Amino acid sequence: MNKVWIAILSASILILLFIDPSGVLSGLTNAANRAVKLSFELCAIYAIWIGIFTILEQTGVTKWLSKVLSPLINFIFGKKNLSDESRNYVCMSISANMLGMGGAATPLGIKAIESMNKDNPDKTTITYPMTMMIILSCTVLQFLPTSIMGLMSASGSKNPASIVFPSILASILSTLSGVIIVKLVHFFSTRRSARRQRKGEKKKNG
Repeated sequence: MNKVWIAILSASILILLFIDPSGVLSGLTNAANRAVKLSFELCAIYAIWIGIFTILEQTGVTKWLSKVLSPLINFIFGKKNLSDESRNYVCMSISANMLGMGGAATPLGIKAIESMNKDNPDKTTITYPMTMMIILSCTVLQFLPTSIMGLMSASGSKNPASIVFPSILASILSTLSGVIIVKLVHFFSTRRSARRQRKGEKKKNG
């Protein structure tokens, strides 16, 4: 990815040198200033929400939230596929994504996968719950896109809340599609594995 960004940046600078040579330095400087300003604004947002999630974890609210979301998580991940620790991290990650805090949800998702991997007999393979967690993190079900609204506000948007409904609709559709695809793939792969196992047992018995 770094190579891709370097290639894009180099191509942009070369093109600008031919079109407007005097604008190269000013363009780079202005872009750097805007990037730093935006980073500080987003840092404030993330600091608030990450602090809130830390407080929720330490006060035991996440355990209550885990019970509330338990039916949904059991349906998505399977009732016996998650430990209590993994379930708590999954709940916190989903909650962070629902609030549009992808930056806060990412480390929680990583902790959830690390917790899931503790019960994984083969550490070199990925399990069904881990795959589902990755899909949920990528599709990002959110009801309040705070990060995008912050970006729009920092960019001078007069109505940053206009993204809320399209964002909710798009995230619901993407999450449903991802969950359905993973479940279908898991279902057919499980059936294929069971069929191979039965064939192997027949050969041994035969």
